[in-house]
Amino acid sequence: MEVSLQMTWRIQMNEIYQHNFKTIKPDSIFTSMIVNPQMNEDIEKEIRDMGDKQDHKTNVKAQMTEWNMEDKPGFKKLKEYIFPIISFISKKYYNRQLNARLSDMWGMIYRKGDHAIVHDHWPALWSGVYYLKAPKKSGDLYFPQLKQSFEPQDNMLVLFSGNTRHGVKENLSDEERIAVSFNVKEDHVQKNI
Repeated sequence: MEVSLQMTWRIQMNEIYQHNFKTIKPDSIFTSMIVNPQMNEDIEKEIRDMGDKQDHKTNVKAQMTEWNMEDKPGFKKLKEYIFPIISFISKKYYNRQLNARLSDMWGMIYRKGDHAIVHDHWPALWSGVYYLKAPKKSGDLYFPQLKQSFEPQDNMLVLFSGNTRHGVKENLSDEERIAVSFNVKEDHVQKNI
């Protein structure tokens, strides 16, 4: 143990620099509308019943559930909409057939003053957010490196690459914004032939 401790002190970390470039290949953000009032009602109840499990300790500075809500009935129904959309986008725009799996899915309630710090969801292949309720001025979803933002709408699904940096502007509305976020990864498990 003494030898490895001495080795640790000899290792020196070089400085690491980030270099950002405008890319030739465009980055895409996809939107769709999912209208299912019963599903939205179920999800909202599940989010409210769960309460705030993260205590503003994540990038989300709002009420947030546990990370893995995908087995709750409302969330499970949302998954049924998400996977065909991701399969379609992956095939049509990227010429890839994915063996996708949901790695995590959580719910949020943004009240006046709540926001989310800029972050990404790497190593997720896809990330997304679905808005159950999105009043005017309740906080745009913004992508600083792309210089783009989206004003959320009720029933809107937004999908983007998991390494795309994004944040949520402050909720300036007196109303709550209720949303679900999720990450999708490619399942590399080999199946027996």
